[in-house]
Amino acid sequence: MTEAEIIERILAGETQVFAVLVGQYQRKALSLAERMMQDSEEARDLVQDAFVKAYRSLGSFKGDSTLSTWFYRIVYTTCLNALDKRKRTPVHDVIDEETSPVWVNPRVFVDLDRKQIDEVLHEELRNMPSVYSTIMELFYIDDFSYDEIVNITGLPLGTVKTRLNRGRQQLRAALLKRLPDAENLYET
Repeated sequence: MTEAEIIERILAGETQVFAVLVGQYQRKALSLAERMMQDSEEARDLVQDAFVKAYRSLGSFKGDSTLSTWFYRIVYTTCLNALDKRKRTPVHDVIDEETSPVWVNPRVFVDLDRKQIDEVLHEELRNMPSVYSTIMELFYIDDFSYDEIVNITGLPLGTVKTRLNRGRQQLRAALLKRLPDAENLYET
């Protein structure tokens, strides 16, 4: 079933078809919300709210982007609104965005198996500020393009690229702490 068919069936009154969308997007939406909120209980509530908002406004989906991009934008905005209600300023509003790229050479992972690599990367993503980990996760784990991330977050393209670079820097520093003899495996 295509996105257009799913939307058409839901709008025609087949509300149970919405479960298909929930099944497709729930895991990534929860991951995004947990990264932003750093509270899994609150993240679950916010994702549920985002699904309700998406259901109610599905008729206004214009198809300018993919349905997933449109939905993750709802999740992102729902989380930002929750942060505002907490009287917390989202971190991305106060960070200086100047940086240079730092790339991790894949040879650093030669002695690790895939499971170990995943564990290390996910642990380090959890430990970095959500302003960077959210963008890193959208790009590397969820495979969104720069343009899709811009649509989801509403951030300028330059800011998205900068946050990816800063996230890479933090990941590099974290990996160097774990593998101090690997300094020569990084390129700047």
